[in-house]
Amino acid sequence: MLPSLRRYHPHVSLITISIQVNDPAEVASAIEQARAAASEGAQLVEWRVDELAVEAAGHKACHALVRDTPMPCILTCRMVEEGGHFGGDESDRVGLVDSLVKAGIAPKYIDVESVAWRRDRDLRMGVGKLLAESECGLVLSTHDFEGRPDDLARQLDVMWAEDDAAVVKVAWMARSIRDSLEGMELLAEAAGPMIVVCMGRFGVMSRVLAGKFGGLLTFASLGEAQTTAPGQLTVDQLRNQYRFDSVSPSTSVFGIMGDPVEHSMSPLLHNTGFDLANFDGVMVPMPVIEGWESFKASLACLLDQPALNFSGLAVTSPHKENLSRFVEEVGGTLTPMVRRCGSANTLVVLPDGSLVADNTDTEGVVGPLRQVMTLKGSKVAMLGAGGAARAAAIGLLLEGAEVVVFNRSEERALALVDDVKARMESPVSIEYQSGGPQSSDGFKAVINMTTLGMDGGPDPSASPLEALGGSAEVLTEQMIVFDAVYSPLETPFVRQASRSGATVITGDAMFLAQAARQFKTWTGATAPMDTWMALLGS
Repeated sequence: MLPSLRRYHPHVSLITISIQVNDPAEVASAIEQARAAASEGAQLVEWRVDELAVEAAGHKACHALVRDTPMPCILTCRMVEEGGHFGGDESDRVGLVDSLVKAGIAPKYIDVESVAWRRDRDLRMGVGKLLAESECGLVLSTHDFEGRPDDLARQLDVMWAEDDAAVVKVAWMARSIRDSLEGMELLAEAAGPMIVVCMGRFGVMSRVLAGKFGGLLTFASLGEAQTTAPGQLTVDQLRNQYRFDSVSPSTSVFGIMGDPVEHSMSPLLHNTGFDLANFDGVMVPMPVIEGWESFKASLACLLDQPALNFSGLAVTSPHKENLSRFVEEVGGTLTPMVRRCGSANTLVVLPDGSLVADNTDTEGVVGPLRQVMTLKGSKVAMLGAGGAARAAAIGLLLEGAEVVVFNRSEERALALVDDVKARMESPVSIEYQSGGPQSSDGFKAVINMTTLGMDGGPDPSASPLEALGGSAEVLTEQMIVFDAVYSPLETPFVRQASRSGATVITGDAMFLAQAARQFKTWTGATAPMDTWMALLGS
């Protein structure tokens, strides 16, 4: 459990731009990068000087970086065994520190690995002199790029016991979002200034929420090509996509949960909406690998963190069925559409901690189709057999359409057909056909509910039509084509349909419709649809 009060007084978490300088000739451009980052909102710069410790020219370059920095700085010369590029003798780093002392130049902080601090007396003495003769503070750090250290608790005890340490830093490669939650718990229990970084895609939320739990800082880059650690966000992403400046202990946390979620536009849209509605909330990506046990454990941990103010989820593939199962098992409320569909894409955590699962996918598909065609009596080809496909099929059948399911897994498709029939109160027309839709099958619409063609999906370059064995000849001027994929809007399938002259509905229509309902449920406010459409390029 996260404690309700921190042992260390909370403060504003600083956005720290991390810039790697490999050669003395790069100093001028590095200073300009730091100035650019400061103009974007960065408040601290970490100079990564791993390759500048060996020679006098490198030392002078470090002096220039510290002396001319446009904002307070951390000087870091990271050794190879903890993810850096410094592979020289420890005496080289001692020489760098000595040169700073002699030049009377000191950074705001100097970062030294805990293992190096303990094993090298000369390094301790050199850094100790720098600390004694300036206002420089020591960041004592430990890093593990393989995963959470087995002896993490012991390492932290050792670092906290070190009198010279002004800041304790721990970073490890997150294996799941549960690692990020543990990292936030460490911040909440910290006895003094602390930095916790969970690296990789499972650790993004730890970077965004650092300020919520009083972390000293979060690291960022000026651009995606300049990142210095896995999962590092840019200054622009932190401030404009994730509302970093507004995140506080009172902020409600929402997630987009699924796998993959890295390319989801949900955080950008909802966080923009929160900002416009003056709603104290933030949405963060929560990737959770496929499987009931992974989903169950992750959601249970989120709910077991009261200081997180966890308030809801947008759930995508492959966990929509898992969400409805979880809420039902813990005695929560399933909306009528969730009970009919057997899947959910929205979770609401009420103030008393009770859960409500909803499904907004059905209206997200049916609503846009109603505007361009008569569904009753129309034959519709459904590509895919996941949770979203089930919800779409049920919505179409309730409108009186005939649905034919196409899917690579015959077993999964047949299971969907049987399940949908069992959920309907009267006989409906739904069946499975092997292969894909063909030109002579009489379809009025083809709907893609797979992730084929999606950025970050299993095959971004694929069209589901060919992948399932269908024929491009099915796409005609009389056809309605609906692709649920919204990132990108112009998928291979959409391009096929456009070339054929078919009427095309892109994935933003479904995405915006279901997201607007989620936003209203969570905030009570109306979604800013015009702003959202502009963000999506609609």
